[in-house]
Amino acid sequence: MDRILITSKEVTAASIILVPILFLYHKIFFHDIKKTAAYIFFSLYLAAICFLVGFPNITGMRIVFSHNFIPLRGMLTDITNSYLNILLFVPLGIFAPCLWRDYRSMMKTVRLGVLTSLVIEISQIFTIRATDINDVITNAAGTMIGYLTGRLIMKRIPQLDRLGCTECELYLLYATVGAVMFFFQPFIQSVLGNFSFRI
Repeated sequence: MDRILITSKEVTAASIILVPILFLYHKIFFHDIKKTAAYIFFSLYLAAICFLVGFPNITGMRIVFSHNFIPLRGMLTDITNSYLNILLFVPLGIFAPCLWRDYRSMMKTVRLGVLTSLVIEISQIFTIRATDINDVITNAAGTMIGYLTGRLIMKRIPQLDRLGCTECELYLLYATVGAVMFFFQPFIQSVLGNFSFRI
């Protein structure tokens, strides 16, 4: 419960910058309020992932090369973490086919999950967390489960196909969230923390 509360605070802090940026993108690129709303939800989800996996930020970088490159080693002894890693990437598998026509292919959606996970694992070299191949495996499994769920949602809500989301916009969202979480998030959280303390 505490983890959920802390994550919601971090995402709220990120939204202070993310939401205005996305509305700026709306004016320049998206020109569709429904698409922009969907992108806001997706970006806040990405921000939550960044916090939960310990994505590095500019104030707390340190190189700690802790790693496991042997698939499945130790996975059964930490089964709870494996389940959580699967659940964490289910929404990615849902969002991708529902919003982006390019990701109606399971292979392409799972590849997106794997690439996202690889970026996270590589970035963890610059944190106190371990780089673990098992996380990539479980994240890919979660993406696949999400994809199957997303395809069912598409059948029930075909209107999602009319948003006209493009793959370039997906990359733009990834880059924006990554930049906000790396450069601005720690400062926003610090300011909010000081403000809450004074109140």
